[in-house]
Amino acid sequence: MPSKPRAKRPRTTSQKPSRRPTVRAARGRAPLPGTSGLLSVRDNILDRTIHLIGKNGTTDVSVREIAREAGVNVAAVNYYFSSKDQMFAEMAARFLTGYLEVMRLLEEPEKSPEERLRRWSEVVMGHLASYPGLLSLMERLMTTEPRDPFGKALREGMERALARVRQALDECFGPAEEERQAFKMTMLTSALAGPFPHMTGLVTGRRRGLQEPAARARFIELLIEHLRH
Repeated sequence: MPSKPRAKRPRTTSQKPSRRPTVRAARGRAPLPGTSGLLSVRDNILDRTIHLIGKNGTTDVSVREIAREAGVNVAAVNYYFSSKDQMFAEMAARFLTGYLEVMRLLEEPEKSPEERLRRWSEVVMGHLASYPGLLSLMERLMTTEPRDPFGKALREGMERALARVRQALDECFGPAEEERQAFKMTMLTSALAGPFPHMTGLVTGRRRGLQEPAARARFIELLIEHLRH
């Protein structure tokens, strides 16, 4: 006698809420200003979008390009950002937040000018090491005229920051003739940015060179000692 077929379970309309994807930050990678120690997919998308903007010299990048650069699908980009305008607004806000946080380090009255410059340099170096996409954007903004309001606003912020750092150098080492001051400024900024583009993400294990906070602190100490002379 044939067995009776099993009754099908009724379908339910309720579904479990989608789980927001996150990934742990790579070892030694500092979070963006205002974020936690976890590197979220959202932060990764923002960082790689910054890299694309710097490489292309314009915010005219497609969602598909952003997804490819970030290593995610288009749906993930749309999940976190309802539009590119929202994404760019958040990027601008993060730049402004980070800019204000970092520049306040040069205004701490309880510290000496050299201590302020040393701390500022360590923080800037750490962020450039963690998010090398910033380097592409900064280089593009300083060497070509931005073609959009977002780029123009960032360039103005960078120019104000560089003017303040020049002032900080004078506070530390005394006023200098324009050519010598420009040399010190170039040496400082090049030293902070230079070691990372070809190293970040490639060094594994316990020895990560200047990605280690203690190694960065010693590097900055030697750099300022060199600038003093």
